[in-house]
Amino acid sequence: MTFPSPLIGILGGLGPQAGLDLAEKLTRLTQAKRDQDHIPFILFSLPEMVGDRTAYLLGREEINPAHAIAEQLEKMSTMGITIAVMACNTAHAGPIFDVAQDLLRKKGIDLPILHMVQETVAYIREAYPQVQRVGVLGTQGTYQTGLYDQALVAAGLQAIVPDPDIREHQIHKAVYSPDFGIKARSDPVSEEAASRVLSAIRHLRALGAEVIILGCTELALAVREGEIDGILILDPARIIAEKLIRKTYPDKLILPD
Repeated sequence: MTFPSPLIGILGGLGPQAGLDLAEKLTRLTQAKRDQDHIPFILFSLPEMVGDRTAYLLGREEINPAHAIAEQLEKMSTMGITIAVMACNTAHAGPIFDVAQDLLRKKGIDLPILHMVQETVAYIREAYPQVQRVGVLGTQGTYQTGLYDQALVAAGLQAIVPDPDIREHQIHKAVYSPDFGIKARSDPVSEEAASRVLSAIRHLRALGAEVIILGCTELALAVREGEIDGILILDPARIIAEKLIRKTYPDKLILPD
């Protein structure tokens, strides 16, 4: 079988619902009047193969998820995929993303991988040039590595991050709690998880954030509104979906009104 080109690859399973959510956003942003008009993509969702990214970054897991990620990206390349994206913010932390890229380079694989964090920050600079103070909601791994903080500072922006107590008891538990967390209950997200995410958003707003990044892909499953209490909420999955279309089939992108 010969696949069409360009062909998008989505590395999902990180968690699974986040990969489906990114694929849905890609489809929703595509101009199409029939099945055949939609953009071709392949979604990889093999969650049992990739260890938890935050656990590795916090030193709770010894095996770097970069190895499993690189294996799947290599498989994408052999299938004819021409551009890839990972449906996980935390996986873009240097200790994972950079290692995965090095593993691919050593095998001579040149597969373009859009960087969700860099694309999100670039989007803010272009779409909201007046914004200076950017709130970041993310996993403990995201905060530990300064993933968004460093990218925002490099772009001349100020990163506003939650207090440690909010990170642990609101955001982390909203994502990871086995009882009510998004990883355990993603469709629909539990009221408890949604409430904790909303509390964290209001905390960042009180700290002076002008916009807020949902810096964990699964947080977008709990926050469907584009604005809460007058503050803009930015979803990196939607931003990267739009970027994918612009780089592959730009004439099919549904432009905002």
